[in-house]
Order: sequence, then structure tokens, then C-alpha cells
Amino acid sequence: MIRKAGILLIATLKFFGVSNLQGQVNRTENQGFYGFPMLGVLASQIDGDQASGYNKFGYQVGMATGFRFSEDKKLDAIEMQFCLVERGSRRAFDPLTMVNAFHIKAQQLEVQLAGIRKLDVGRLGELDLLGGLRVTRLIKIEETEGYNPGIANDFAKNGMILQLAVGRLVSERLNVRLSWDYSLITALANPSIYNPFYPTGVYHNGVGVTALVRLGH
Repeated sequence: MIRKAGILLIATLKFFGVSNLQGQVNRTENQGFYGFPMLGVLASQIDGDQASGYNKFGYQVGMATGFRFSEDKKLDAIEMQFCLVERGSRRAFDPLTMVNAFHIKAQQLEVQLAGIRKLDVGRLGELDLLGGLRVTRLIKIEETEGYNPGIANDFAKNGMILQLAVGRLVSERLNVRLSWDYSLITALANPSIYNPFYPTGVYHNGVGVTALVRLGH
């Protein structure tokens, strides 16, 4: 529900604030290539399926690699991510409207290309602002609470998602990011089947918290 998304956002901002009070982290990062394993929690919904509230919880696990430019560039870094992601939507049974419950789980491979810009925001220190595009490939999708054995035929194999994120280096080895993403094209395989005059669509919509961990020195 919206309340859950709000709690997630507040908890993340508090985490940023506490880490800032504990002392400023040295943000000096060398120009050149970098790479991090990444692990995150994703609260999502599928807009267009009459469910709302970011009440389907999934995951994001993968790698982020990129290149940092010198300080006089407009972009501070270009980054690519390769991730295994679980997205979906969940709706409980409504006894008033007799609308059925469902729980959609979609596992996808997602590759993202993004630009990163650092911004000094005073007491919070430096934040990383990220904007990127994700190309997605559906691996598996199932519906576990209702009954839709043909759900895999309803959804397209390929998709595209816009992601915006803000991150902060909270220690020498840990970068935490809060993200929001939304599909740029419908997730349906054949939207015109439902209405040939006004094609409908459903769209992945998610907020997440992701940790990028530096290994070694």
C-alpha cells in the first residue's frame, strides 16, 4: 500500500541522515573504471491491473560497473547494470466488489545504461543523481494466488523501463540508493487484442532500496 512505500522512503532518508551525523565520508573517488556487486529490495505494482499500493515485494541482485570522469565534466560517471529482478503486483480479495485476489511474480533480466551526476546538498553531503534506461527480458512469470495458467502468454518478452535514483556513499565500502522506475512501453504482448481502437497497457512501477558494496581495497 502507499503507506508501506512511505515507510520505506522515510526509513531510507533516516538512514541517510544518521550516517551523515556519524561523520562525513570521504567522497574522493579516482577517475577510471569501477565495479560493485549490488543487492536491493523492490516494492512494486503493475499499473493497469486495478491494483495499487506497491504491495508486491521483490528483489534486485546483480552488478554495477562504470567509468568516472574528471571533475570538469558535465557527467560524473556513466554506469551499466546487469541484474536479475523480481517484479509484480498483488491484490487481496475484495468481499464488497467480489474482485478476485492475485499475486503476480515476474522474474526478469535487466540491463541498464545510466548517467550519474553528483550534487552537494549541504548537511546531507554529496548525493549521486542517476537517470537511466533499462532493457528487460522476461524469464518467468506466474500467478500464485488466483488462477491464470496462461499469464505468460499475456506479457511481452522484452520491455523498457526508465529509472531515476538518488544515492549516497554512507561508508568507504557501501553506497545506498533509493530508486523509482516505470515502464516506457506496455508489458503486454498484444495490447490491441483487448481494444483495437484504443490499445491498453500495463506498466511496471516500482520503488526500491539498493546497496552497492565495494569489495577489497
